[in-house]
Amino acid sequence: MSALPTDKAMIEAFMDEAAFEAAGCAAIARLDEQDIERIDRAILSALGDDWKKAGFITSGMVIAAPDEYEEVPEMFYTMRIRALAEASRIEGRGDPHALKTFEIRLPPRDTLT
Repeated sequence: MSALPTDKAMIEAFMDEAAFEAAGCAAIARLDEQDIERIDRAILSALGDDWKKAGFITSGMVIAAPDEYEEVPEMFYTMRIRALAEASRIEGRGDPHALKTFEIRLPPRDTLT
């Protein structure tokens, strides 16, 4: 299984590329590795064998986020979905930058070894 980028340098690089409000930037800056792993697990738990729109998943993450993550912007969840796909923890089809059409799911069980 590939390691996922969860270090602060990666997060800071992402924040440089995205335009966030101050509250969103502060919320992301407060995340540590355990928080990011928790967010990744939440994304994975929302997926199964069927394809789902990535935008639907990110919206669901924002709505269901625990209080400590309520200010984390939706784009951060998008970044985590892309990182999970790049690490082959999820499958994606379509353009990962077009959340309305990008679809994701868990990889088939026989490839999870």
